[in-house]
Amino acid sequence: MEFTEEYEDVLQNLEYPIMNFYHNFPELQDWEVKRALEATIEHYRAEYAQRPPKDKHLSDQEQQITDGLIIICEWRLGRVDMDAVVEVTENFVYQINEESFLKTSEELQKCLKRIIKSVDRWHSVGGKQGYLNFTKQFFPQFE
Repeated sequence: MEFTEEYEDVLQNLEYPIMNFYHNFPELQDWEVKRALEATIEHYRAEYAQRPPKDKHLSDQEQQITDGLIIICEWRLGRVDMDAVVEVTENFVYQINEESFLKTSEELQKCLKRIIKSVDRWHSVGGKQGYLNFTKQFFPQFE
């Protein structure tokens, strides 16, 4: 099974707070999303290494996206309950099979890196909001 298919629900869960933020702040650009994703990866690398995360000097928007991503990540790792997720996703309710929770933060980092790869690809095709505009089609609630 291809990576994207195997982790489709995780990838969609992770992209939801990004698209929600984009819906509320349409000036958001792909590079800001990429920085937030990189900061989220750094958060989990630092956790694994038992050290504080390196300061990425994020803008307020990038930090808000990172914070939302971390909540989703923590939920997918089974560390927070659905109430925390609903709070940061404006009452969007996820349907999930608990058997599909991630086992390790390494799996999670692979998913985040896969989204970065998508950001890079669609940015090169569609410009400064190429990823955001491409991904929006998979979230009809934001059309």
